[in-house]
Amino acid sequence: MKGTLQFLLLTLTGLSIAACSSTYMSGSWTDTSYQGQIKNMYIIGVARQEINRRIFEDTFSRQLANSGIKGTASYKDLPSDKEMNQASIKQRMVANGSDSVLITKIISQRSETVTTPGYASGYSSYGRGSYGGRHGYGGWGNYSRSYDVVYQPPTTTNFVVLTIESVLYDLKTEEIIWSAQLETVVEGNLEKMMQDYVETVTKDLKEKGLI
Repeated sequence: MKGTLQFLLLTLTGLSIAACSSTYMSGSWTDTSYQGQIKNMYIIGVARQEINRRIFEDTFSRQLANSGIKGTASYKDLPSDKEMNQASIKQRMVANGSDSVLITKIISQRSETVTTPGYASGYSSYGRGSYGGRHGYGGWGNYSRSYDVVYQPPTTTNFVVLTIESVLYDLKTEEIIWSAQLETVVEGNLEKMMQDYVETVTKDLKEKGLI
């Protein structure tokens, strides 16, 4: 974490956590030699817009609280408009009683296009001619059959996929405990994207026995 933490906090205006959903984890790594368990996590979201940072950190804190873990949002004592050195940053973390720090940032984005092929569907309908003949109906030739066709043209959808990285450090040793990359499709609900993301991350941390 040495040097990295300071750099990340000084670039809090560099990236934006956008409104997305459909999050899935593409891979994660855990230090199997780590024997501790996280009790108080310091949360840093690297975002261009301060409001996005706050929403993300608060969402993560609430999710951790549901698991009995204390989560401290960094925006409360690390304003993005002030430069701080690494020693000062760590001092704030220690003052909060944190045993670890989680840093999350967008590392790339790409555009993708999905085309759904068109298709045709149809249904038959039957009619009858004039009355007459046995039981009031004419012969079989008086029945008519029509076939209606409905055509659905091909559709093309363009969307953006963000690759987001979360890295968890042990505050005492400053070594990486856990890291993961996740991908999420950009859509229109910011809060749902945040919730999807933190639920996916906390689920993996639980499965790895870290929280």
